[in-house]
Amino acid sequence: QLLVAVNKLDAANPAWSQRRFEEIKGRVLPFLETNGFKPHRVRFVPVSGLTATNVKEAPTSSGDAATLKEWYDGPTLLEAIDGFFPANRKIEEPMRIIVSDLFPEGKGITAKGRCVQGICSVGDQVLVLPIGDVATVGRIEHGKAQSASNPYGFAKDEAGGDEKEGAERGKVAIAGDSVDIYLTGIDIARIHPGNVLSHVDVDLRPAVKKKFRASLMVMDDLAVPIIRGAQALLHMHSIDTPAVVSKLICTKNRDGTVKRQKPRVLAGGASASVEITLDQKISISPYADCRALGRFVLRRGGDTIAVGIIDEILG
Repeated sequence: QLLVAVNKLDAANPAWSQRRFEEIKGRVLPFLETNGFKPHRVRFVPVSGLTATNVKEAPTSSGDAATLKEWYDGPTLLEAIDGFFPANRKIEEPMRIIVSDLFPEGKGITAKGRCVQGICSVGDQVLVLPIGDVATVGRIEHGKAQSASNPYGFAKDEAGGDEKEGAERGKVAIAGDSVDIYLTGIDIARIHPGNVLSHVDVDLRPAVKKKFRASLMVMDDLAVPIIRGAQALLHMHSIDTPAVVSKLICTKNRDGTVKRQKPRVLAGGASASVEITLDQKISISPYADCRALGRFVLRRGGDTIAVGIIDEILG
């Protein structure tokens, strides 16, 4: 699902021009289609960030945005966001929590992070990867919006609600939750942002490796082609680590079929299968198993040169 906010239409000539809106839509939609987005899952909404027109409230028949009212009868930006279909959370999968921040608290540590799949409960033992230390979950806190009456916040007005049910919900983190987890039994020097909390069971842990095969989409405006041995900075959730494109396996057509085996270079706009070797071992998974641990961005000199997903862990 993708929502495209077409901003600054109030500055078009003439203001709120339907022709300009359709021109932008006609240029952007084909690009999105070539990158895998389905047209019926893409919505375009005209807005003005400066005047907040059609952001929260729809335009009226009077005022500066009267022209917009004449041809646009769709949702506001916030209504369109609220219209997204809920994501399919992988609650039944092995637990993965990605740590984004840390601070000491008493005799333990509070780790801020997002549960990307599975369930974590107070009292559970968790494995901190890639270091392999074990910690115990002493408390789980969920975020609260500033105002419980905010219809777009995630805090509910619990007046008259089931307080016991709310208390029980506060003891667990499920896929999709952003939480603060109080951990005991581990030193703060042993855990860092980008670490992954998982089950202690060997069969339920993600791989801790430094080499994998990936499907890569090269940016169209790439200035210097990617060759075998090219160095880049791999960015994955809260991690940045040096990486090397150690092998160019093949280039692909848009439908995924092989276009050319063992290419010498990857130019802008190319889709390819490659092998990547990292400078250090990190927690990774095939994209099909865990999206958060299976997608990445390659950057070079401050510019994004490619995006990719992990197909297979190699070593």
